Amino acid sequence: MPIIVGIEVAKASILCCLIDITNIPTNASEFARTYTPIPLLSDSAGMQKLLELGDSYVIEPTGDYSKIWIDALKANQKTVLRVNSKRVKALKEYHGIASKSDRYDAAFLALYGAVNLNNSQAFLSDYAEDLRTVVLHHQFLSRMTGNHQRRLWQLLSHEWPEVCRSKTGTKPQQNRRWLEADPPALWRYIAGEPIRNWRLRDRQLGQSIGSGLSDLSRALAAQVCELERKQYPYEERISALLAASEFKPYMEVLERFGMAELTRAAVLSRIYPFSQFLSEDGSEVVVRVPSVKTEGRYHRRNKSLGAFRLALGNATKLYQSGQVREERAAGSKLARCSLFLHVKSKIVILGDRPNLATPRLKQHIDYYQSLDQVPHNLAVMKTVSRIVKDLYREFLESL
Repeated sequence: MPIIVGIEVAKASILCCLIDITNIPTNASEFARTYTPIPLLSDSAGMQKLLELGDSYVIEPTGDYSKIWIDALKANQKTVLRVNSKRVKALKEYHGIASKSDRYDAAFLALYGAVNLNNSQAFLSDYAEDLRTVVLHHQFLSRMTGNHQRRLWQLLSHEWPEVCRSKTGTKPQQNRRWLEADPPALWRYIAGEPIRNWRLRDRQLGQSIGSGLSDLSRALAAQVCELERKQYPYEERISALLAASEFKPYMEVLERFGMAELTRAAVLSRIYPFSQFLSEDGSEVVVRVPSVKTEGRYHRRNKSLGAFRLALGNATKLYQSGQVREERAAGSKLARCSLFLHVKSKIVILGDRPNLATPRLKQHIDYYQSLDQVPHNLAVMKTVSRIVKDLYREFLESL
């Protein structure tokens, strides 16, 4: 008898709801109120009991607490269906339940899994989830590295000022290149690690007008080296995931946009599979909605494009309370930041070198440069919006 288990995860326990796939409740709200939940503690006994409950397990991958259970279930060859929390919330509200409780959440996770068991598009892709996790780890290490580097440059400005500028007047290389095993030689030298031209560095430091390297500078440089080396295996994992056959048509599109691997990974982790934004027959979801400004008039709303923009953090949500009415950024902050940095690095900084750009990237450079009267950050975000819309159209035509 196939059993679906909905798992609502808490900090030190989980709450489970069981549904027989051959006898799915017809009254979802009544079932959610009357079923008998199964509470389990986060220990070995609770894990063993969970493995005995059913065949397929539906869970929201909302953090490290859920990851413990997902990894254990997979290690024991159980089917794990990861679901977007917004879809379960929408199902719950559709059945008239607005309350937030573990009991209701576990019930509607199980109901969602039972109803959509044979529809793979209703659940999150393992590839996309793994990619998202690795990108988040890499981004966290990047933030920590950046904090250390900023303080280190401040210290070097009076401890060894000559090294803060190259012969061309620019700041020397401070970040390890993608998939390069070792950090820049400057940080390794300050950290006391052996480098090839250490005699030249010794001579430069001895002739410096600065106060000399402090223990704090050496400690920060050592930590920068350690953090950058910890990023390297995550970059290898990201490259391996991006090389998967499932992502090949997506990568071809993203390559035309001139995106670096880390940006591609951030985008793919949010929009794969693209079919999640379309109807069951693969067409766009377009609805007619009444106009707010003109009574009796209607306009078309492309819900597929709206969902795609939300997934990439390029959407807004309305906040209204009393006399306050404003639009706030909505969607994935990870994707939004990655696209913002893509525009800064590939369009703003390299915009005067069009020979390095792909045809699509040249279009975006031209678009950004046409916004010369717009404040800088607003121009960047307008360019991000243009890129997201172009991405949507490319995926719609190519996939």
